[in-house]
Amino acid sequence: MGNMTSGRWPRIIGVGCLILVGVGIGVPAGALALYWRHAAEAQRLAEEAQAAKAKEEFSPVLERMTAEDAAYDIDTTIRVLHEIDYAMAAHRTPTEMLSLMAGTDYRDVAPDVLEKRKELVEILFELYSRQTRIEDQQALFELTGELVLSTLSVVAVSGSMEGIPHGTLSVDRKAAQALLADVKADRVLRADLLEDIDELEGRLLQANIEYANTWRKYVEEWDRLCILRDRAYLASRDADWDTVVATTDEAIRLAPLEREAHLLGAMARIEQGTPESIEAATHLLEDYLAHHPDAAAPAFLLLGAAEEKRGNLPGSRLHLQQAAAYYPKQAAQLGEMLDPYRQRAFLRQSREGGSILEEYKATMLGAGYFSPDLQLAKALFAAGDFHGGKQKVLDHFARRRAQGQWDFLLSDIDYAHDLLGGEFREIFPEESYLDLKVAPTLWGDQIKVSVVNRSSRTVHNATLVLCVHFTDMLAGDYEPFTADKTMPAVMGGETTDFGTMTLSAEILGKTRTVEDVVSHRAILVTDEAVLWIDTDEFKIAEADAFRRAREQGQPTPEQRTAWHRRMESDLGDAAKDVLIHGAAEVVPRYGADDLAFELPEGLAIFRPNFRLEYGDAVLVPDQNVIENGKIKLVFSGVDNLDADGAVPRDAVLVLSSVFGEWRLTWKPGQGWKPILGG
Repeated sequence: MGNMTSGRWPRIIGVGCLILVGVGIGVPAGALALYWRHAAEAQRLAEEAQAAKAKEEFSPVLERMTAEDAAYDIDTTIRVLHEIDYAMAAHRTPTEMLSLMAGTDYRDVAPDVLEKRKELVEILFELYSRQTRIEDQQALFELTGELVLSTLSVVAVSGSMEGIPHGTLSVDRKAAQALLADVKADRVLRADLLEDIDELEGRLLQANIEYANTWRKYVEEWDRLCILRDRAYLASRDADWDTVVATTDEAIRLAPLEREAHLLGAMARIEQGTPESIEAATHLLEDYLAHHPDAAAPAFLLLGAAEEKRGNLPGSRLHLQQAAAYYPKQAAQLGEMLDPYRQRAFLRQSREGGSILEEYKATMLGAGYFSPDLQLAKALFAAGDFHGGKQKVLDHFARRRAQGQWDFLLSDIDYAHDLLGGEFREIFPEESYLDLKVAPTLWGDQIKVSVVNRSSRTVHNATLVLCVHFTDMLAGDYEPFTADKTMPAVMGGETTDFGTMTLSAEILGKTRTVEDVVSHRAILVTDEAVLWIDTDEFKIAEADAFRRAREQGQPTPEQRTAWHRRMESDLGDAAKDVLIHGAAEVVPRYGADDLAFELPEGLAIFRPNFRLEYGDAVLVPDQNVIENGKIKLVFSGVDNLDADGAVPRDAVLVLSSVFGEWRLTWKPGQGWKPILGG
């Protein structure tokens, strides 16, 4: 305890002398001596108690921060360092901070950076052991934490330090010294605490500089690895499997214990589809499982995909079922692996960057290609088991709801459309007959949300996720907001109120609210189906955009998919079906009569928008519902159609859809007979 308290004894003696001089005339020296001994003993006991407390709190941290092996995982290293840095930046209490550090898993962290971090903790321990006042303990933690983060911010400053390899960026000692002076100047610290800091200032500065330089070395290594993996993600999006294989092989050479390149490289080899490439993928996945059994779900999914390529469907199903069993268990743990990507926020500022981030997250959390349920659904649909395939699709989205991972919902639905094609649409063909209604409230950043069900089918256990496109977001990018209450049912033919929702999100560093909303969409997750719910304005704009793309010979990515082309072909056949099964009738009204149509219910799967061209007038339906297995349209006030001597014109019913457009001309007279065209 000698040198741990040496700074205080002179201060205490000095205070005692002043007291003696000031009151020596009026107070007996013996009483003052007794007072002094009592104060000194109380101070000694307080410092001993604080030293014991510090040892108790710091020992678990220092014991954990010992490298067991020279091998390391660069992703784990970066994640752990950022986790501690974020906790420091949040100005947690000493107890919270030490508890977090004691509970951190330091396995696979680079030994040298862990050792440098440990040296900082040891110096903090020495300082903390002397502080008997809680306010000083908190101030000390905040000061040293701010110093670490400030030093990291000047790693790129030109400078040199003995022992740092040539070419590695390092911290300028003068800059670090100035930072410490600034940090101390910005805080109101007691003289005792400042003296303790000054006593260890040299060691504190040196430890910060060494840690910052070692930290930067691994950040640079991680950046080089990310460049390779980013290239592989982008190549996988374009199905350039040869590039994915070459790039991930190089990434694995640089970082043999990393996760992402192992999974991407295995997926690419599986998609190449040769016996040799599938065998190589299996070896990669076995290596992955040996090092990362705690993150096994994506590896089992890929093993399932490999067995499917081999034609071993029972083996494939077993692997996929195991992946499905593990993903919920591992969701929180795998989600923590997203932490390093917070340092790569720039990815959200471009479509390509967003694609990289989305691919990574999908891999780790079981979305898109990496969803075991969607892969099982694909196999079941291919085997002709529509009911089984539908159930696996619903299982996937039920898992997404249970895990609360709504940000993957959009990409999951898009992937399901692409992977499963028409089978996904057939689960709930009436999707477009559910409408999103959004209205502002009178105060705050809230809106009222409801769903109008114009179909005759009821869906149950309905969770609504509002997808909002704010200003400055990339086209097609949305921020999800979940309604507070899951509704027992969205009844056919009725409107269901989902209550009010608060819209506020950080987008590119700025808070966006209701005033910044560009457009809304919604997804309804139910027991029977997972559905896009859109406003009328969105549906019309979407159909117009697809029409223009076709006319200009520049189809969108969705229009290039096989399922979209099949739907375009089926739409033409559906028009012919209307010629046989469609019907129209005049509904007499005072003045201008209504014109009503009954069309086959199967048209609903094409997400149709209807209009009626009558002479120079273009009308939209006042009623467009599904009842008793028929689409029923009513156009109000068309003309005085049944009056004596009336000469009705041809009525052209136009169906406009994201899959195309057709026109049926209905000839007045007996039965209003339709002909294709017009």
